[in-house]
Amino acid sequence: MSKFQLKTIVLGPVQTNCYIISNEDMREALVFDPGDSPEKVEQYLKDNDLTCKAILLTHGHFDHILGVQDLAERTNAKVYAEEMEARLLQDPQINSSARVHRPCRVAPDVLLKDQEEITLAGFTMKVIHTPGHTAGGACYYFPELEILISGDTLFRGDIGRSDLPTGDGEQLIESIRQKLMILPDHVKVYPGHGAPSTIGFEREHNIYIR
Repeated sequence: MSKFQLKTIVLGPVQTNCYIISNEDMREALVFDPGDSPEKVEQYLKDNDLTCKAILLTHGHFDHILGVQDLAERTNAKVYAEEMEARLLQDPQINSSARVHRPCRVAPDVLLKDQEEITLAGFTMKVIHTPGHTAGGACYYFPELEILISGDTLFRGDIGRSDLPTGDGEQLIESIRQKLMILPDHVKVYPGHGAPSTIGFEREHNIYIR
């Protein structure tokens, strides 16, 4: 297994976690949810001699996508998102970017399907469609690295909100129970906001899914 490093950069007005997973052997990186300040992400890549191979989105809310188009232009990286999220990504009203007076549209280059496995920067990940926070919300599971990028689906001791367009609370809980709680206890969970957790901790302590 290639050596990897995970870097968290907190970006934007609501403190969104942007994750950069880098392959230290290949000097390539994957960027998840660049929610603002693309120059900060680009600077980290340059400082660490990394080439951005892909920008991957867990969902399309404004606080996760404001930096996407700029970063894609700076790095020539393709943008990946779950196929059910395409409409929200391209509509400033339903992705809430219009509400913060920064209307934003993102057209993904690659639309992903539930349970699809892709290999980028030397890492293989599984796409897990977890509707509920949004219709096309997705988590990214790296079996070899034993990590899950969960976006706003699952937080430490909490779950994402479901009162925004395309959200559904019952569907969100069902997504977590049926698709995430089947993962091994030791898998580390990296959410869209706040501190990391593990599947085992959430299985035992998260009141929404116990």
